[in-house]
Amino acid sequence: MNGQQAGDPAKLAEALLKVIDLDQPPLRFVAGDDAIPTAEGKGKEIADQASASRALGTGLSHDDAA
Repeated sequence: MNGQQAGDPAKLAEALLKVIDLDQPPLRFVAGDDAIPTAEGKGKEIADQASASRALGTGLSHDDAA
C-alpha cells in the first residue's frame, strides 16, 4: 500500500499538535478512520471478556489480604 494509504500525514500532524496542547491529553490517541472502530471493537471485546470472567475471576485474594 505504499503511497496508497488513505491517511493524510498533514492532517495527522495537525491533530497531534492539538492533542499535545490539551490540558489533559488522552493516554492513548487513536488516529484514523479505520483505527477508531477497530479500537472500539477491541475495547468491547476486552470488556465482554472481563464480564464473562467475573463469576470465576473475582474473590481469589488470600483471606487475610487487606
